[in-house]
Amino acid sequence: MKTIDCLLTPRIESENVKYDTLVSYPISCEKAIADENRVTISTDKIVITGKGEDELSLAEGYIKQLSLIFDGFVPVCSFTFYSPQYKYRGFHLDCVRHFIPREELLRIIDTMSLVGYNYFHWHLTDDQGWRFPVPNYDKLEEISSKRYIYDNDSRNHIHQGFYSREDLEAVNKYAEERGITVIPEIETPGHAEALLAAYPEFGCTGNKIDVQNNWGVFENVMNPSSPELWVFLEAAIKELASIFHGPFIHIGGDECPHVQWETHEGCRRIMEENGLKNTSELQGWFTTKVSGIVKRNGKRAIGWDEVVDSPEIDKDVVVMSWRGLGGARIASSRGHNVVLCPENGGCYLDRFPSTEPWELGNLSLSVPKASYDLDISMKELDEEKRKLVLGAQCCLWGERLHSGREMEMMVFPRAYILAENLWLGEERKDWGEMKDRKDVLGLISWRKDILCNPGKWE
Repeated sequence: MKTIDCLLTPRIESENVKYDTLVSYPISCEKAIADENRVTISTDKIVITGKGEDELSLAEGYIKQLSLIFDGFVPVCSFTFYSPQYKYRGFHLDCVRHFIPREELLRIIDTMSLVGYNYFHWHLTDDQGWRFPVPNYDKLEEISSKRYIYDNDSRNHIHQGFYSREDLEAVNKYAEERGITVIPEIETPGHAEALLAAYPEFGCTGNKIDVQNNWGVFENVMNPSSPELWVFLEAAIKELASIFHGPFIHIGGDECPHVQWETHEGCRRIMEENGLKNTSELQGWFTTKVSGIVKRNGKRAIGWDEVVDSPEIDKDVVVMSWRGLGGARIASSRGHNVVLCPENGGCYLDRFPSTEPWELGNLSLSVPKASYDLDISMKELDEEKRKLVLGAQCCLWGERLHSGREMEMMVFPRAYILAENLWLGEERKDWGEMKDRKDVLGLISWRKDILCNPGKWE
């Protein structure tokens, strides 16, 4: 007899699982909701029981992992597995800074589904591009989806990319079939230069600008007093809500300079009419208004943690805490649900995974073990506030990544490691056992034709 113990990620509950026969995969599979999380593989069929849909999806991921480990076969065996500690287990991909074709995205989504991720946060707009269509706003594809790189005052390179509605629907369907819900993001009110390049009337100056070809934070932002802007946001959010079936739409909210708002007549009028003391409160007003549009379309808004820099916003907004855990502390104290993704807490996968000179990363070091060390439970909070923490996600920003292949090198193995942290939770996870699976995770990646960074884990 042989054992498969500790090969699967997240780690299963059963120990020393035995097998002596392999059968060709795929074979017939039955699934049912039940009181036990169990996978039973016999010579002619697979039976999955799970306490919920999350468990059933991960069970399918376990079976696919086994088929990769055993190169097209699965072992005749039976094992139990844990239910997830956190109901939000997300990953974020930036397809704005460099456009990633849908086929390359699907490869990453499929691999994430093997290890229990259930939310894909899709970053679709920013200063450097707008990547999806809105009916009657054709300039989004014509202008906002393209940026030009200049050399000696001449355009010598263009970066462009645009998802059709059919692309968006195909990605959504593919993810749903694998137990993953897509959360589309439309950046508001900052990171909007690509939009303003096509529709300057949505901004404070009305001046014609180019789609931004540098990285950073820029002063041209949405104008809260523009009637045309609100008509557009209604149309854009309605379009996203009609495509993506999940409960959330992400509305951005991060890194919005208020310089133009300070002196803009329309912005000052809104502040006076609504008793707003400063532009921070004006951004809170903006967040609540956008959240209202999202609600009217049957969804719930998520925003980056800058949304709670304002003293009050719509309580239904979920807060994504990226600037450390400060945003989570403030948001939970006000009754907001929270998702953790601290940039220096093992969640930002654009950071260097090692100090090797060939790494593609950016800004700072984030070794794979950091993704395991993150304490998602936030023990510092009292029990009621801790209940507001939905889970966490890893975020990959694309300034230095030009393809899905490069994304893979940054995502894996760190996303595998965070997946185990998210599923097992603080009490069950074990770094020693996680390290035992390094070679197996490399093998699974290789057999899926997924690039997995070969560097050290700690």
